[in-house]
Amino acid sequence: MTNFARKNAVKRFLGFFLKSGFSAVVLYLIFSSIDIRQLAAYLKNAGLKTFVLILVAGMVLWLTEYLRFSISLKPVIDEPLKTPLRRIFFSGYALRFIIPGGHGEVGKMAFVSGPYSYRLIAYLMDKGSLAAVVLIGGLAGIWKLYPAIRVYYRLLVIIIPLVCFGAGYIIRKSKKGFPGIGKYPFKNVLAANIPLSIAHVMIMALQYWLVLKAYGVSFFSTYTTVNIVLCAIMIPISFAGLGVREWTTLQLLKFYSLPKESAILAPLLVFLCNVFIPALIGAIVILFFKMKPKLFPKDSATLHQQR
Repeated sequence: MTNFARKNAVKRFLGFFLKSGFSAVVLYLIFSSIDIRQLAAYLKNAGLKTFVLILVAGMVLWLTEYLRFSISLKPVIDEPLKTPLRRIFFSGYALRFIIPGGHGEVGKMAFVSGPYSYRLIAYLMDKGSLAAVVLIGGLAGIWKLYPAIRVYYRLLVIIIPLVCFGAGYIIRKSKKGFPGIGKYPFKNVLAANIPLSIAHVMIMALQYWLVLKAYGVSFFSTYTTVNIVLCAIMIPISFAGLGVREWTTLQLLKFYSLPKESAILAPLLVFLCNVFIPALIGAIVILFFKMKPKLFPKDSATLHQQR
């Protein structure tokens, strides 16, 4: 192993350790402040029917994510992949538990061989479309439901241009290093991905609402909550979003005077159906088909070539 590779391995391990530790601390603080028996009672009251409905909605969510992933990736594939996309898709869910930050989109791209810049563009189109929808929906909801926070919107005058500049810089750099990427159909991909991203948020809001409706929380309030939660877990500071998802939900649902045990139930069930179960499927796929992540083969000439 070269010094460069060794340093990268150390950085990845350190990032994984720190973010796993962060999630563990936050989860400990959350669960040490709630009554586990009361949480079990709320889970029992929700019933098997609620869990099944959340799981079915989760399966529809997997489909929207798969479509967004395939639409983003296919423009940079000029030959059939040796590994089916559906296999790569679920494997990415499993890998998110290893990658610091835990973004499933990164995990999926790690199983696609080829230039890093190609996968980076596909990742930006996949995750970026969802991020844009979540940001707009979250900001609109906060403006409506939490007037006291409006003063912080001034920061967006600085943050949004910086994000746009950074994304533009990455795209321009990729075009310069790999001329073929200039043919990527950005407009067409976004036109397809934006509606899928809206559906993604709506489905998650439905999953939350299936639990929260019993406590008088409206669907609009749930939709706003989900947008803010998704914004929070996009920041790569935790292990697969664990801790951040639950803590953010608790803070927002305080405004509705819900018991902590009932408020924490929704994100836990959503995590189980949207993250853990597909990750378990992905782990089985990886073991059965002996799949190995390509990571960053920057020296590859095309997306489908092996190192």
